[in-house]
Amino acid sequence: MKIPFKTLLEINKDSSLPIYVQIANGISQNIQSGILKTGTKLLGTRQMAELLEVHRKTVVAAYDELYSEGWIEVFPKKGTFITQKLPTVKPVSFSEKGTFSKGNTPSLIIPNNSFIKIPPVVSQRLAFNDGLPDVRLAPREELARLYSHYIKFGDSSILQYTHPYGQIRFREVFSAFLNETRGMNITPNNILSTRGSQMAFFLVGSALFQKNDEILVGELNYPAANMTFQSLGLKLNTVPIDEDGIVVDAIEEICEQKVMVGTPLKAIYITSHHYHPTTVTLKPERRIKLLALAEKYGFYIIEDDYDYDYHYANRPVLPLASADRHGLVIYLGSFTKRIAPTFRVGYIVAKQEIIEELAKHRRIIDRQGDTILELALADMLEDGTLKRYTTKALKTYRERRDFTCDLLKSELGNIIDFKVPDGGMAIWAKFDKSISLMELSEKVSKKGLYLSNGSAYEGLNTCRMGFASMNLKEMEEAVGILKSAILT
Repeated sequence: MKIPFKTLLEINKDSSLPIYVQIANGISQNIQSGILKTGTKLLGTRQMAELLEVHRKTVVAAYDELYSEGWIEVFPKKGTFITQKLPTVKPVSFSEKGTFSKGNTPSLIIPNNSFIKIPPVVSQRLAFNDGLPDVRLAPREELARLYSHYIKFGDSSILQYTHPYGQIRFREVFSAFLNETRGMNITPNNILSTRGSQMAFFLVGSALFQKNDEILVGELNYPAANMTFQSLGLKLNTVPIDEDGIVVDAIEEICEQKVMVGTPLKAIYITSHHYHPTTVTLKPERRIKLLALAEKYGFYIIEDDYDYDYHYANRPVLPLASADRHGLVIYLGSFTKRIAPTFRVGYIVAKQEIIEELAKHRRIIDRQGDTILELALADMLEDGTLKRYTTKALKTYRERRDFTCDLLKSELGNIIDFKVPDGGMAIWAKFDKSISLMELSEKVSKKGLYLSNGSAYEGLNTCRMGFASMNLKEMEEAVGILKSAILT
């Protein structure tokens, strides 16, 4: 049977990988998959070069590579053959190239994690997302300048491995920043840097708790946190929420019940500043009582302060961590909202014993963070660049919030019910029951607008509508698409 080498050996001349390596890799892959069987004669170098439209020396180099790796053998006056010494591989037809047979590994079972859902990648030009910053506003020039500076002129030690806790200067500067701006009393030893808050959830859940430990979350809660804790085998109990956030009185009742049955609560996860998803701020009296309950019943408070900097009504309320005197609050967040999602720097703030245990777990999943990015952020925190950027962004996002809320009220006030958020980057919107959010989401997607289908909060016909990532012109267009889709 004639072998279609031109079809089997795909060459990308724009690739950074040398062509002779591409040819050698292609042949070895086809041998391993069983398409090219042992003893098969390969075309001569001249004939193969003409077929693949490459120089003969390229094919010679590819064959030399294959020979040195033991894939082929050469017999003078006979030609080049796939070596007979390879283990027998079940032949695969040309039509099966690049596919996997369902029955090829019957003894290997891939477990299906039913808790974790892969979030959609938003490809639409316009998006009412979950509440993300406008990446076009990010201080890219300053970050690029600092990153380049450290790569070119930084001490060579910054290119070495560093401690899993994170770059020391970043932790020194950031601890001082948190003490000054968020009323904390910490040292660098109380901070562990992470690659975003999602890693922080995972580290806290895996290091501090065991399978079947019980954690309390709101009836409506940040889905990614729930997924992380559940995937680690933790049991989630829910507590009611109202217009002021999580109902702390209900927490006390749950704690008493758990103590009576001998299964005490281990932790509560909370977004105290702008509750996710409803955006409300936890009232002071509830904060005080929650801390008192943690002391009384001995549970941790995992405080996710995901967008502390963006509060519009007045000054941001200090986090629970600022009033913690017993090391019961584990405070976490990231720079995602302050800069952009692609810059993966987050943090966990806790008592030193906890940080030391978290660092052990961080060590086995991610040796360290991005040292150079952490150094760049330290500079931006220290010289005020990040503060100036955040102040400017806050003004822009407040303007976009006001414009969006006014527009939605005037154009769709009888369809969408919401409260103007005091902070954050999203509106918690409830759609009229006559509207299927699932169908509406699909409809506007075809017109270039992303809108959540509400499946994360099943049965409520609600979703978060991010306003920060679109400018006023884009928002006007987005609301126009939404209105048109609803009315037609």
